[in-house]
Amino acid sequence: MLLRKDAKVENMDYTILVNKEHLLLCDYVPEGLVEINEPMGSKLDKTYVNRLNSEVYAAFKQMQKDALKVGYEIFIDSSYRSYGYQDRIFNDVALKKGTEYAERFVAMPGASEHQTGLAIDIIYRRNSEMIEEQTEDDAEIKWLCENAHKYGFILRYPKGKEKITGFNFEPWHFRYVGKIPAEKIFAQNITLEEYHELLKI
Repeated sequence: MLLRKDAKVENMDYTILVNKEHLLLCDYVPEGLVEINEPMGSKLDKTYVNRLNSEVYAAFKQMQKDALKVGYEIFIDSSYRSYGYQDRIFNDVALKKGTEYAERFVAMPGASEHQTGLAIDIIYRRNSEMIEEQTEDDAEIKWLCENAHKYGFILRYPKGKEKITGFNFEPWHFRYVGKIPAEKIFAQNITLEEYHELLKI
């Protein structure tokens, strides 16, 4: 599925499927992005600026507020990435660890959900220290997996679903799809790919 460069954010399907088979055009830039001020981890590109779809950011801020009530400080470490930025990330990893490794762990340009402005990578803070290596056993991740759907987010690349999503398990990567789709995906324990297949029935 290819999105036009002039596609309007107000007409965006928040369940848009982006993966290795459904690519975004190299010149696609979503409208409605807002710059967000969130603590981030270390970045290879020091010029990186966090930007996100405004509706998605509003949903995240509510989730962030509720997480804090139970003692979890969560932030957005990475959000929108242009096609060119994703290309630089992929090539940098391929140069350092090989193309095969990069293809397993990094989305190729056009295949990254971050280009839609709807995906976020989570980071969190404990005792004034930013935790950059997230695991499924972290209390913050467990809380997010159990509650993110209430705010319209899903864990995009769950464990055990690698053959379906085409990507390795990423406990930090959440995707906004809207509350109703998120609740359905959570209740049925399915991926966005499987959700789209159900829509065809």
